[in-house]
Amino acid sequence: MARKSSKTAHVMNLLAGEEAESSKEEAARENLAARQTSDSTEKIRELTDSNQPTSPPTPISIIDMSSSAPDPVAELIREQLEEAEGMEDAPEPETPSLEQETEPDVPEISIPSFQYLNVMEHIVKNAVSEYMNKFDVCNCDRCTADVTALALSHLPPKYIVAENSTASPLLNFYSTRFSQQVVVELTKACSAVKENPHH
Repeated sequence: MARKSSKTAHVMNLLAGEEAESSKEEAARENLAARQTSDSTEKIRELTDSNQPTSPPTPISIIDMSSSAPDPVAELIREQLEEAEGMEDAPEPETPSLEQETEPDVPEISIPSFQYLNVMEHIVKNAVSEYMNKFDVCNCDRCTADVTALALSHLPPKYIVAENSTASPLLNFYSTRFSQQVVVELTKACSAVKENPHH
């Protein structure tokens, strides 16, 4: 005979009337679980009731200091207050007069051993008077400033950080590297200032 599945067994039980017996068993299990839950609840209540004191404790007032046990926090505060009162009664220490006061220590300002430089500005400033003489431009301070500013406006800035002792060799190196760009811009600036001087 073929094996019965749970669905088939259920249908067979319904037909045979065994359903009533299984539902009675389920009801009995539920009643037993409910009784166990109520019994455990009763036990918990009994235990908590037995642990609680019969009369509520009397609250200790913060103001009422007549309790027999000393409060360590209160004692500490009392001692600190007494010490503070004792310090107020003590004579104040003498403050030194203005003649006795010494100069406060001023920290020494350290001079950095490095500097930042704009290489293009250095190259233009060194070459501007030479090119102004070549193009017969007025050598007054205003014309020199105009040629320098006009040339630097058209050159990209090139900043370097160098130690004070190595700044000069680095500037010489970059002077040869960027000399062609500087010559072009100084030539343009000299001709523009020669045609339209501001003095």
